[in-house]
Amino acid sequence: FKEKLDQALEETKQTKKKVAVMYLDLDNFKYINDTFGHDVGDELLNQFAQRVKECLRDEDVLSRQGGDEFTILLPAIEEEQDAIRIAENIRASFQRAWNIGRNLFKTTSSIGIAFYPAHGKKGYELMRSADTALYQAKKDGKNIYRSYLG
Repeated sequence: FKEKLDQALEETKQTKKKVAVMYLDLDNFKYINDTFGHDVGDELLNQFAQRVKECLRDEDVLSRQGGDEFTILLPAIEEEQDAIRIAENIRASFQRAWNIGRNLFKTTSSIGIAFYPAHGKKGYELMRSADTALYQAKKDGKNIYRSYLG
């Protein structure tokens, strides 16, 4: 992911387009994992990743960072609204219930978004800014997205 991010930042310097990084996780994943078991938790992560991929463009990159945290690289976007539209599509996809084994339940996702160059000129700065925005989304009530506010 970091290599692709660095590559996208290099390309953006020449094209003058924007890059967005999203940090997202499943709200209340620990509760689901503890209540339904790790097999259900693992399958939920697989289905989560699949739903997210369905909302992305071919050039976008989804990466699991660990646990229930994922990052998304949106290279070569025209404007910030493009990334916000994708975040809204991801959230909308989670309105459908999850059907795993005998379990049917709903869960949500919180999303933090950072934009190059406004929220960082280096990959690690964008990742940190998106992570900060994610925790702001969780603090603000979960099941929402937040852009980094600096």
